[in-house]
Order: sequence, then C-alpha cells, then structure tokens
Amino acid sequence: MTEFKHKGSLGPVVPQNIEIDLGTEGFVLENGKVLKKLNIQYESYGKLNKNADNVIWICSPLTADAHVAGFYSYDDPKVGWWDALIGEGKSIDTNQFYVVCSNILGGCQGTTGPASINPDTQKPYGSSFPNISIGDMVRAQKKLADALGIRKIHSVIGGSMGGFQAMKWSIYYPDYIERCIIIASSSRFSSQALGFEVVARDAIKQDPHFNGGDYYDSKVPAIGLSNARKIAHITYLSAISMEEKFKRKHIKNPNPNQFLMGSPLESYLTYQGDRFVERFDANSYLHITYATDTFDLETEYGSLENAFINTKAEFLNINLSTDWLFPPHESRKITNALVNTHKKITSLELDTLFGHDGFLLEVGDIGKAIHSFIQPNYTNAKKQDTRELPAFNDKKDYAILESIIPQGASVLDLGCGNGDLLYNLTNKKQIQGLGIEKKFDAILNCIKKEVPVIQKDLDERNLQSFKKQHFDYAILNRTLQEIKSPLALLHEILRVSKKAIISFPNFGHWSVRAALWRYGRMPKSKELPYEWYDTPNIHLFTLQDFIRMCESQNLIIEKLFTDNDKFFSRLLTKIGRKNLGAERVIALVSEKDKD
Repeated sequence: MTEFKHKGSLGPVVPQNIEIDLGTEGFVLENGKVLKKLNIQYESYGKLNKNADNVIWICSPLTADAHVAGFYSYDDPKVGWWDALIGEGKSIDTNQFYVVCSNILGGCQGTTGPASINPDTQKPYGSSFPNISIGDMVRAQKKLADALGIRKIHSVIGGSMGGFQAMKWSIYYPDYIERCIIIASSSRFSSQALGFEVVARDAIKQDPHFNGGDYYDSKVPAIGLSNARKIAHITYLSAISMEEKFKRKHIKNPNPNQFLMGSPLESYLTYQGDRFVERFDANSYLHITYATDTFDLETEYGSLENAFINTKAEFLNINLSTDWLFPPHESRKITNALVNTHKKITSLELDTLFGHDGFLLEVGDIGKAIHSFIQPNYTNAKKQDTRELPAFNDKKDYAILESIIPQGASVLDLGCGNGDLLYNLTNKKQIQGLGIEKKFDAILNCIKKEVPVIQKDLDERNLQSFKKQHFDYAILNRTLQEIKSPLALLHEILRVSKKAIISFPNFGHWSVRAALWRYGRMPKSKELPYEWYDTPNIHLFTLQDFIRMCESQNLIIEKLFTDNDKFFSRLLTKIGRKNLGAERVIALVSEKDKD
C-alpha cells in the first residue's frame, strides 16, 4: 500500500499504554471491589497547550477502542473509527486541540479487563474479574487525564455508550468539563434494547466453551460471541437500510438442509460475527454490556433533573431519526431535563437511513454540528462588551421587542431562525435565551453564535416537556399564520411562559385590500413576498381577527404595537384606523387567570 491510501488522515500513530499509580489502596470500584493494578491504553493527537485546557476527550462506544483516528502503518487496510472527524483542518482540528481517546475499563485492547493478568494469581482474571459500571470507566479515564497533566477538558464527546460516559463526566466533574456532546444516546436503555442484550449474553454464557468465564487456556466461546455480535448488529441498522442492503432478489444458492436461504443478510451477519471473534474477548463483552444495561440515570439520581442539577457544562445532544436502539424520543428526555434545570443545551435530530450506525457514518452533518459547537469558546473566549453585534433583519421590530423584554429575563424564541434576535438580546440585555427551530442550517448558525437551540417542528406542538411558566417571555415572531393549529400552539406557549410576544403581518392592511380590489389576485409585497401556491402562510388573519380571538380565549393584550414603513399606513394608525393601517403587529399577551 502507499501513503496515498491514507490521504487526509493523521500520520502513523502509536498507541500508548500507561500504568496508573494507585498507591496502596488500589482502584476502588463503585461496588466496593478493588483492582490492585490499572493499565490504560490510549491514543492522543495534537499538542496540549500551556494552560493544559485545549482537550477534546473522545469516549469510546461499546466495542470500539482507543484507535479513533490515524493509522498504524501505510499498509493498514483501515484508519481509526472516527478518522473523518479528527485531524488537521477537520471538524475536530488537531492544530487547535489535543485529542485523547482511551480503551475503556473492562475492555480487551490494552486497558485492564477480564483477560488481563490478575496480580494475585498471575493468571487472567477470567471469572474473578469484578463487575464494573459506566462510572468506573469514567473515573479510570479521569486518572489518565490527571496523569497526562490535563487541567480542564474543553469538550467531552461520546456516541452510543460513549454518550453514557460523556454524561457521567459532566456529572462527576462539573468544574472540569466545559462542554459535553452526546450523540445517539439516552439516559438508559429501553426495555426493547435490554431484551437484545439479554439474549446476546445468554448466547455467550451457553456456549459449551465458555466454562464460566475461565476459557483462556482452552478454546474461546467463539460461537456464542459470534451470535452475540450478530444480534447486536441487527440493532445497529435501520429497517430502511436493511431492506435496501439485503434485497431478496439477491438470494443465491440456498441450502435447505442447513436451513440457509442464501441471503446476503446471512453472509453479512456471519462475516460480522467472525470478525468480532478475531478482535474481541467474550468476558469483556459480558462486562461492558452489563455495565451499559445497568446504567440508568433516572433510577440512580431519582430523576433526570436531579442527575444534571450540579452540572456546569454546555450541552449538545444529537439524535438520529431512524435509530431504534436509542430512539429520538428517549434522547429528547435528556434535552428536556437539561432545559428544566436551566442548563445551556442545544439539541438536534439528523435524518439518516443508517439507524444507530449513523453516528459513525453521518460524519458530514455530525461534523458540522460538532465543529460549530466546540469552536466559539475556544477561538473567542468570553465575549467582550465591545464585540460588534450582527445586524438584525428589522431594526424597528427589534427595538420594540427590546423595549418589552426586561434585563435578565428568560426568553423562548419559537422559530428563532439564525438566532440573531436571541444573540442580540443576550448581549444587550443579558437574557437567558433558548430557541426553537426546525431547519438544520439555521441551527448551525445558532450554534456558531452560541445561541442554545432545540430542533422542533412547531406544528407538532411538542412543548409539553417544558415546565409550566418555565420562561418569562415566549416570542412567536411572524410565525403564527404559518402554524396548522395556531390557537392550540398559543395556549401551549402561554402555559410554558408567563407572557407571549406575538408578531404577525396584518392581512387587513389597506395595500392588501387594494391589491385584491384592483387586480383580483393575492398580493405580493415586502410583508407577503410569496405566490399563493408556495406561501407558508396558511391562516390569513387581520389585526381585528387577532383581537377577537384573544377576547374569546380569555387572553389579555397588555400592549399592542403597530410597525409601518409607508407614510399612509402611519397616518391611518395615528387617526385610530389600525386594522386598515397596520402593516405589522406586535402584541404582548397573557392569560387572565395566570398567577
């Protein structure tokens, strides 16, 4: 092979192995058991800066290892498992960051695990290796970080089981972790996912060569381990990708005597099982999956809110649309808990055909999100008062909104777009802001401005997870007319916020009426720049319609502002003909019976 095969990858990397100094007490596990010796294998890329705080810590998923980027030699067939994200000029830029990834405790790639030598017997631990937890894995990694001289971690990143570790990092070491990125993960396994894990472990334990875990001087339980891997691989894929990849028309040479269909799916699973037996240890698989299955933040802390109450990190939570091992609705529980504990959280959902494996394969969009999230603090440090603010789309609207919202208020911006409004309010009025947006590119722009945002479609009315009156103000800026059920959304907004600021174009404006009268067609203007067949405006209402709706729904319009560009519009509103003169309307609304 030639160097060209690895073009764009880090140069040859060398795995490192360190024996942690444990003193006389050893490494005490969370169940009270003790490991007298702790070796950790890791890889690192880039350089640690003088402050020892430019660190990106990658948490390994279930059966991966420390080899997350680069290659060992030029004839290596593969590079590290996240190589596309890590390197010079990549999403995680090793010109800026010192990147560390270690093999997890209990693993079989150089870190202490069941196949390691027990210092008491000078034989592999085997069945005597103690049970471990996700917390134990993280505490072992912290000892590695201390040994490397790391003073603070800029960002801890974990996908799948790595997400479990990333959350534990933020919980155990709140002053040590600045940012936490969770990808395709959740606060615990669902019962469905646990079912697959139970069957996989049974396959290993029931293999005739397992011998209770003491098989190192004889045959390994290859059939059981292979079958466990086959079961796991089914959960990593999506139904869509499996149908696309393993078409029945590709079935060849069935063998009915062996009950083999000749399906490419059979070949694929057999290949995955065989490869896994070559590189992984059955005892390690049992210990790591058991640690994963017993991870449950809600049970451990009483609630997810309690779990995160003392964390200080900023969070990015990414879930995958077709992931049924860690389905999006489970991942969103993390986001909801962080919102309800007033943490800074950005959450998005990526469309993918790859199921759970998408966190390893969808490196394009995941890389963009990670890069945007880790860059601002590192490159700009803390914002200065003199930092130039970007221009807001409509300075008149912004001036009105700024006059309504007091200093330090908590604000929810529904349909926040690129985040300009929240960015300006944060800098000028020190608000605690959160945006709701559905477009990925707009969310990226919010992340770059350090505006926390949650990806939601307002038509799904999915604000139920927010606590009652969690926000002081909610802003719905020129969006109400685009919502399928505007009245239902308005009531939901007023449940989660004390007051709502609603802005909308007035379809009763004289120019709209004149265009209909003169041309007999739906008008196009600055306020209504669409043809009737591609407009997002599905509810056309006037200022008077809005006032009547508020009256019928027991809502109070505390303040009403009209915003006009045309002289004649200003004249009409000045003489009291607001329904005819107002081009745009901004209303401050509350409920009559709200405390």
